[in-house]
Amino acid sequence: MSEALERLAQAAASWGAPLNPAASAAIASYLAFVRAKNTRVNLTADAEWDALVLKHAVDGVFAACALRPLLPNAPRILDLGAGAGFIGIVFKLVWPEAQVTLMESVERKYRFLNAAATRTGLNGLRVLNRRAGSGAPLTSYERDYDVVIERALAELPEALRLCAPMLGPKGLIAAFQSVEPDLAELRLAKAMATTGVTVLKSCPYRRPDEARDRRLVLFKRKEA
Repeated sequence: MSEALERLAQAAASWGAPLNPAASAAIASYLAFVRAKNTRVNLTADAEWDALVLKHAVDGVFAACALRPLLPNAPRILDLGAGAGFIGIVFKLVWPEAQVTLMESVERKYRFLNAAATRTGLNGLRVLNRRAGSGAPLTSYERDYDVVIERALAELPEALRLCAPMLGPKGLIAAFQSVEPDLAELRLAKAMATTGVTVLKSCPYRRPDEARDRRLVLFKRKEA
């Protein structure tokens, strides 16, 4: 196991969800596939191994750790704007029982995600080629999720508007943020009112190579 993967495992253990050897090996295999394809497909600007592990995969691991106590054993998860799959695929590898959908509008990334999903050999990992907020009405594959996760999808007010229509009645939006959002900021307050969501909790965490906390902010529908 590389030093970066060891540090990832240490972080997961500190968050209360140690990685078993199979999950660590599967994450390493997936990231190696990203790195191999990145020279031709342009999936990410972070091609170095440590960045792939400690900047990208670590966020997917933390999402699974933070959400597990709040969800059923086999939740329906949507990674909206999945990109190279760093959140959704890693989430699935850490939590195999989860039913994970990766939604991506960029064709080259969608094709990569299909190949990566096939390589995992796991059931319950689906890929959709669609842009949130546009096109035909949502199908059953695109709504009623227990959690919609977004990372760098859009500024938070717009991200909430894109995520909210895909939630189930008790669904959560999990939004990665570099700093604690200001809930009184006008655009954010308006977006929360329009979508009918409120903050459930803000989960601080720190990547192994950083000196300050980030946040995974969880939003829920307001109770009637």
